[in-house]
Amino acid sequence: MFRKEDSIALAFLCIFINFNYSRASMSVETHIYSFKSEIQSPGSEHLHGLIKGHVLVNTRVIGARRKPSGATGSAHRLLLHILLELEGSQTPLQGLVLRDESGLVERIYLPASYNSSNIRINFLKAVAGVFNYHHLFVPGIEYDTSGKCRTFYGEVEVPGDTKIMVIDKQKIACKPIGQPADAGMWSVSSVFKGISTTSSWIRYNIEKESGVLVKATTHEQLSIAVSMNEDATGGNDMKVNSVQELELLKESSSERKRIMEKLQSFLKTTQSTDPTTMAVQLLDQSITIQHLALSIPPQSASVGCGIQSAAFTKEAFDSPKASLSVDNLKELLNKFKKATEDSARVSSAHAALQLIRFLRCLSANQASIQTLAATLEFIPSSHREFNRQLESKWYSQLTDIVIDCGTELCLELLRQRIVKVTQLADLERIGSTASREVLPVRTYLINSLWPSVAHISNPSINILRELAAICFHSLPYMEKIFRAAESNPENPFNCLLATSTLVSHFKGNYMEEKLIFNKYEETLMNFIAIESKVFNDDSLSRHKLLAGFAAAEKLRIPSLSDPIIAVVKNHQVPSVIRAVGLKTLGNLDFDRDSKKIDTVIALLNEFIDSSTPGPYFENAADEMVLKFGAFSVLLNLNISATEIAELISKFGSHKQWSLMASCRRLVDSWCENELLSESTCRCIRFGGGSLSDSGEKCYPGLGAGWSGLSGTTSAGEVNLIRGDIFDNRPYLLSDYTLQWSTGAHGEIRTSNLAVSLIDSDGEAKLLSFNIYGNQMENLMGKGSSGANPWLSVGFTLFHGSTPPTQVFSGGMTEIINILFNAPSEPTPFYSSTRLPIDNRYYLPSSSGWILRNDLLGVVSVELSGALRSSLFSQSGTALVRTRAAVAVENSLSLLYPENQHIPLTSAVSGAGTAARFDFLVHMEMGGMPDAICMHLQRSRLTPIMRWVGKFEDSPILSKRTSILQPLPKSVNEANDNYKLVQYLRVPPVSFHLGSLNAARCRKIGITNEWD
Repeated sequence: MFRKEDSIALAFLCIFINFNYSRASMSVETHIYSFKSEIQSPGSEHLHGLIKGHVLVNTRVIGARRKPSGATGSAHRLLLHILLELEGSQTPLQGLVLRDESGLVERIYLPASYNSSNIRINFLKAVAGVFNYHHLFVPGIEYDTSGKCRTFYGEVEVPGDTKIMVIDKQKIACKPIGQPADAGMWSVSSVFKGISTTSSWIRYNIEKESGVLVKATTHEQLSIAVSMNEDATGGNDMKVNSVQELELLKESSSERKRIMEKLQSFLKTTQSTDPTTMAVQLLDQSITIQHLALSIPPQSASVGCGIQSAAFTKEAFDSPKASLSVDNLKELLNKFKKATEDSARVSSAHAALQLIRFLRCLSANQASIQTLAATLEFIPSSHREFNRQLESKWYSQLTDIVIDCGTELCLELLRQRIVKVTQLADLERIGSTASREVLPVRTYLINSLWPSVAHISNPSINILRELAAICFHSLPYMEKIFRAAESNPENPFNCLLATSTLVSHFKGNYMEEKLIFNKYEETLMNFIAIESKVFNDDSLSRHKLLAGFAAAEKLRIPSLSDPIIAVVKNHQVPSVIRAVGLKTLGNLDFDRDSKKIDTVIALLNEFIDSSTPGPYFENAADEMVLKFGAFSVLLNLNISATEIAELISKFGSHKQWSLMASCRRLVDSWCENELLSESTCRCIRFGGGSLSDSGEKCYPGLGAGWSGLSGTTSAGEVNLIRGDIFDNRPYLLSDYTLQWSTGAHGEIRTSNLAVSLIDSDGEAKLLSFNIYGNQMENLMGKGSSGANPWLSVGFTLFHGSTPPTQVFSGGMTEIINILFNAPSEPTPFYSSTRLPIDNRYYLPSSSGWILRNDLLGVVSVELSGALRSSLFSQSGTALVRTRAAVAVENSLSLLYPENQHIPLTSAVSGAGTAARFDFLVHMEMGGMPDAICMHLQRSRLTPIMRWVGKFEDSPILSKRTSILQPLPKSVNEANDNYKLVQYLRVPPVSFHLGSLNAARCRKIGITNEWD
């Protein structure tokens, strides 16, 4: 008994045989269709395109393909000569489509004279795509204008009509074939991506007797959104619908006769049976062979407005289309200057986003660079001009925006600024030979300008080579300046870390890249190498090691493991710095050199087995922090569950209770975050009958039974806290982790607070604070060493890192100076405007239209600090306040044929929020270690906004109206470009930092509010 789908296939097989037989008996068969292609976005009338015309199809049956054996196949192929006559055009587009034995389009022949910038060719390909269907309606993988798609067919029952067969073809999981050079993802993580889904289907009406296509209608819906669900964004997605219709004109219709007369002269004859020869003769010229994927025409910089400016056609600065006078530029930029004054606001983040987009529209020629530099006054010519810029918030914001822009023009402006500021810093003058006016220049160069370089998302090898040369030339002078104690608070090696971040963008596959890689590898070897030398424990040596470790984490070169191991084994180096070295060791890429893993694992096991006092540890507190670091690295290196359990058991058998408890907390955290498998976690925790993934048993010894562990903190401890900032699973999750270690007296050794964003594709680290302290117990009068205590603080935002910089060193005198000089109210000490979301994709439609999708997101951050203390009560409260604003816009632009009179059309969907996070630490020195309390909260109401927009701009840069457009003030209010459709306020929340911390806070009686 036949299944229904079998009967469909059998029926159409008969049609196919009759169809081919009837065609084989005649030389050419001609059909003419009416044609319409339309695209539109609901709610955005500006994003609309409509094109009409007629299609003439000449069908020829050609011989079957010759097999390798020399035999000829049994099935014939079809060659379709398609002429597309569009309304308003003088000459039709034409091409030949070769359908293989199954009916699928194998290739398309086009005249070689066709210009790749003629976007109308895509409509010819879209028509050809209609004839791309399997004769037997077999599901499978097909290639057409939508790209590579999975296809399914089904018959539609038509009551009472037996002459027409109606077939639906569905396309799913389509992936575009290729993207132009200006498309790509430059976001800091794959978490920040756009999501596009396409629903596409074609309905065919086919005559059963002849197999002639009577009508074909293509429907497609494209949905574009950021990676959140609809509830979280309030339906913050964009939908675009497209339709294409082909309908056969009757033989007797006057319209058919008119089109036939118009196109008759373009129809040629041929006697050949070879498809390529036939194409040359029928098109009457040389040909090119292409596939059905839509062609994306080259664009000029003023229209493309993308980060990959090298992909666009060059425009002269004085061309009518791209020219901007200095007066026009100043007027535009003055508006931006005012709009970005207040950082960490949705309005200022949104203005920065628009300025980035505008700067990307400028062509990278010398005249443009000189004019823009003069207009912005971006390159200071004197110390007086530089000091004026330093006092203005605008230039700090502008430098960030130029880096976020990232085009050739913007990065050349940045390079010129770095060169000029380096000249003004006069690094060759040291000590008393340097004038006082160079001090603020040097501070800005080291602390602000170089760290910001790390945020360049798309560096070229040329800009990397230029910046690396400046850095390597400056490093020796910066080190000498630091030794002369002129710039004690700064880390003089910031440029090395910043440029190392840029190097990490490259793979080292080409000779020029390899040379740069080798230079950085050699430099870091020298930075980190100690070997048998006596370590001089001063601030410069510590800064050098910490900067070297941070740069090594960026490059992840496995050969750096040798000098890092030498530092870790050197007991003269402070234990907290050696712990940072261990952390770096765990982040190297040993896949590049797997032999290094065995050496590292052997060292770490030797480390853990060693006793105290001994060659590696002078006291139990050092042993605690370093063995915990070694255990963390082994987890990163994916050692087996049995080995992990054995290590924990070893700590228990040696009665290292604090270490055992700390390592168990780390394993618990990994299990909670699913970084270890469920069977591995059971095996490590409980041993006994629980088996690991490999089927082996674990023997955790005294480390089994995860609850009720008793012990002391005589050697210090490590605490780990994790919580959610917002949980929108399965789409998105934002969490925070806080890990801190204390010494035997409760003094701080290390602390790390990190905020991350997680989705199914990965994790993006948003920001982190790192604190390292040494000999801090001396300030409590409990230390046995006469060494000066010191404290260093580092900060990371997205790609950019500031290596730990010493903020304190000395005794009570220095403490008193800090207490008297520290601000008692929140005072900004850091601000930044970054572009962590930066994606561009081109989305083809089955109907021949192409959409350009840009997803841009700006984050504006401001950090403030305050300290309130009492010498009388020996207590104090420190505040770090983070204010952050986000503005994200997803825009769709329809690519039109090149025409000066057609506007640039785009539809926009955006969202924004601004939040304030307070992290407070209260300490009472007399009650340490139990008198320390921490609070983390999102204070005040947090607004969540959503808006939609529509733009219709001139392709002439100087005539654009939407370069800077503010958002409406209230919900459902609209201006010329935007409508605010949602405005919510989320209440404040306090985050849980562990039950022990909560108990300490209750005991002390401290509130979680900063007055």
